[in-house]
Amino acid sequence: MERYLKPDRLNVDPNSTNADKTFNHWFRTFTNFIYSLPGQEDRIIDKLNLLINYLELNVYEFISEAKNYDQAVNTLKSVCIKPRNIVMARHLLATRKQKAGESLDQFLNNLKILAKDCDFVAVSAEQYPSEMIRDAFINGLTSNQIRQRLLENKSVDLSTFDVAQ
Repeated sequence: MERYLKPDRLNVDPNSTNADKTFNHWFRTFTNFIYSLPGQEDRIIDKLNLLINYLELNVYEFISEAKNYDQAVNTLKSVCIKPRNIVMARHLLATRKQKAGESLDQFLNNLKILAKDCDFVAVSAEQYPSEMIRDAFINGLTSNQIRQRLLENKSVDLSTFDVAQ
């Protein structure tokens, strides 16, 4: 069974825009592979050495000093998974237009994928209008330079619109 679940070697550029998605997918397949190995009950699997065998050299360099599996995994997560820029993610969602030749189903699915990065959570009645005004303000700006400066901030609220002036 494990030969069917065997993952590819992880080869990811931590600076790429899809590094988090690539790592998360690879790590899930790697975890499935570990659990599929026979005889886990009788012996302890050296997960650190197994992990090292499934990393390309450029990725191994990040964990070469790790003392155990958990430390290595945490290091890989910190390198590959960067904090999301929620303001930018919501801007991309709000401004996404249907492309030529893109079916309605494809367009809707792409919107759902973009929405995953938006970190939607339950908010108060006071916070929701504030976030909507912020997003509408950024999306409606005629100045690309001002919009760019605002989108570079990880968190923008109505009090930070002094940046736009």
